[in-house]
Amino acid sequence: MKFLFLLSFLAINLTAFSQDLWEIKLSTHMPETRMGKWTVGDYTVFVSMDTISVMLRKVQESLINAITYYGDQDSNLVNYYKATEKRYGIAATQLEEAKNGFDLQSLIIYEGREDIRQNTGNSRFLKDQIDHFVQKGSAMVFFKGKRIFTLCRSSVHTNQGLGSASDILNSGYEIRTFYDEPENSLFFEYYHMGW
Repeated sequence: MKFLFLLSFLAINLTAFSQDLWEIKLSTHMPETRMGKWTVGDYTVFVSMDTISVMLRKVQESLINAITYYGDQDSNLVNYYKATEKRYGIAATQLEEAKNGFDLQSLIIYEGREDIRQNTGNSRFLKDQIDHFVQKGSAMVFFKGKRIFTLCRSSVHTNQGLGSASDILNSGYEIRTFYDEPENSLFFEYYHMGW
C-alpha cells in the first residue's frame, strides 16, 4: 500500500506543471569600452567586445595546448583542434580590430572540422556568452529601439504527452528571457528531462 501511495505521489509531482519567474536587473551605465551588438527580433543587446575577445583567446590557448599534447598521438583529434583553434583566433582578431557596434552574429565560431553549413555566423557559443552577460546584468539591452533596465526570466515545466504515465518520459523545461511577453523572447531554451 505504501508503495502504491509513493508511486502515485511521484507520478503527480513529476507530471504537474510548474513555473518560476524572476527579474534580471540590467546595466544602468554607459560603458566606455567598444560594444558589439547581438540582435534577436525586437531586442538588441550590447556587450563588451574586449571581454569576449579575451574569452576567445583563452579558448584558443587551451586548443593550442591540446594540439601540442595530442600532436604525436591522434591526427584526427589534432585536425579537429586545429580547425577549431583557427576559427577562434580569427574571431578574436576580428573583435580586436572591430569598431563600436560590430555585429557579433557575423562571427563564425564552432568546434570541429570545417563544415560549410556552420559557416553562417550566429554561433551557439557566442549566444550562450551573450545570455550570460544579460543574466549577470552586464549588458545593455534595447527593446524596440528603447533602452530597458529589467528583463523577466521564466522556467516552465512542460509535458508533451497525453496525460498518461508516459508524461514523465516527455517532460521538460522551457526557459525564456523576455521583456513584456514570454512569446516575444530574447532567449528561449528547451531542456528535455525525460528518458
